[in-house]
Amino acid sequence: MKRILTIAAVAICSISAMAQLKNASDATLNQIAKANEKVKTIQCDFSRTQKMEFMTTPATSNGKFCYTKADKLSMAYSDGELFIINGETVSLGTKDGKSRNLKASNKHVEDLASTLLACMSGNVTSLEGTLKKTDNGAKQITYMIDVNYKMGRSKVKSLELKYDKSDFTLASLKLIEEDGSYTTYELKAKSLNKDIPEETYASQKNNRKK
Repeated sequence: MKRILTIAAVAICSISAMAQLKNASDATLNQIAKANEKVKTIQCDFSRTQKMEFMTTPATSNGKFCYTKADKLSMAYSDGELFIINGETVSLGTKDGKSRNLKASNKHVEDLASTLLACMSGNVTSLEGTLKKTDNGAKQITYMIDVNYKMGRSKVKSLELKYDKSDFTLASLKLIEEDGSYTTYELKAKSLNKDIPEETYASQKNNRKK
């Protein structure tokens, strides 16, 4: 449960309908947004690597990732824990079968959900921050974005977004804190535009009722 609560605790942006990425003149941003208009669903494996200031070595966890455009996302960890976005609902499911609505208990969760969905949709220009660097590599396009997001007592100072040039979908998202701590989410072996059952985005509580 602790590692998923880390996701909920990370206020990776303060995003609104008027938010706009500064210095967003790179032509590849439009290319990514245009390509992702055709992407309706993504299914893949994912990993989360976290290195906190007090940790001697990074901690890695794995699971299954599902995304349905435009407002559904599921991170199902291998130990049974779940993080789900389903429209206006953001829920956390634990390996002992408990589930709760995070929006009611964490004011940053709505911002987190909006940012995750923006990155998945390729709508990078909607993020609040300043584009500092673009690396148009052979296989991936990398964006470094300066931000100033609160995360408990610490702050996230920058985001690193990587998009695969093979299909222009998100490959990884890295959050870097002021003290050097970081959390990276990496999407692997992606499968696009295949049907995903609606129950994938149901909370554990709702699944137990069926």
